[in-house]
Amino acid sequence: MSLPSASCPRCGAPRVDGPECPACGVIYLRAEVRAATRQSEARDREAREAVQREAEDQRAALREALEAHTAPTFTPALVAARPEPDPATEGITFHGAETDSEGPLEARLRLAVLPAALVIAWLAVGSPGFHALLRVFLTMPVHEVGHAVTAWFCGFSATPSLWVTSVSEDRSTFMIIVVSGLLGALVWQGWKRRQWAWLGVGAGLLAAHWAGTFGLTRDQGRALFSFGGDAGLMVLGTLLMATFYVPRGHYLHRHQLRWGFVAMGAAAFMDGFEQWWAARTDVDRIPFGRIEGVGLSDPSALVETYGWNVRTVIHGYVTVGVVCLALLGALYLRGLWTARDALRG
Repeated sequence: MSLPSASCPRCGAPRVDGPECPACGVIYLRAEVRAATRQSEARDREAREAVQREAEDQRAALREALEAHTAPTFTPALVAARPEPDPATEGITFHGAETDSEGPLEARLRLAVLPAALVIAWLAVGSPGFHALLRVFLTMPVHEVGHAVTAWFCGFSATPSLWVTSVSEDRSTFMIIVVSGLLGALVWQGWKRRQWAWLGVGAGLLAAHWAGTFGLTRDQGRALFSFGGDAGLMVLGTLLMATFYVPRGHYLHRHQLRWGFVAMGAAAFMDGFEQWWAARTDVDRIPFGRIEGVGLSDPSALVETYGWNVRTVIHGYVTVGVVCLALLGALYLRGLWTARDALRG
């Protein structure tokens, strides 16, 4: 503890016994506290200024060092030890399993896989025993999804399962809003990202949805729902096969999912197309009748409930199948055209 000063902290007059200074009247203790506080604040201020000056000096020194820095002229040892690139392998980009060296192989696959898948599927559906297994495990789910998608595009609510698809009696406002919203979002994203394929597909599907919802009566929409089973089987099968032609680097290509899709798509397409193509000359191939626990089969519902002619039913399914085959053929030729350089090699 510091001793009291011999003079008054305020006026400097000689200090006397007592709490107050006789010259200025200040109380010694208070004056000493205020003086000590001012001295402490002055020391703190000087310390902060010293820290700021030191920081500025360091920044100035760093700027000078950076301005004087020059790029090294030596070659690092790891770079010098790197082998010269082989001209035969230039252009190869390693991205998972995707390299330009796969070009010839990819071209040959595009040449052979789709026709082979269709031929194998044709032979499979022609075998009664194998056809039954194929329908249970591969094609029936696609058939039911075809029913559901057709119902959604006509404004009905539908829930697909393995063997039956339940559909609402009347159109669902909620479903109309959901489907329109999703397709509208696809159109908007295509416009926003300048992805014109997205925009075109979204606009076409949205037009089809509105035509099916507002351009058809309730009974016409439900008839189209029944027709959409085997029709959807062929359309969805075509879309599944088309995934084989996704660009290299696509998720389906990198993870080999396109192989499963092309097999499932070929089986689904041929399951529907082979039956209705044969029905042109053999009406007994049409599955008329009633399914236990479900009701009338799709052809029976179209003929007996909605008044379609048998020839109209056959012609409708065959037309869908032929159009799908034509689109597959165009896609196949386009794939060969893009791979023509690799095929020449």
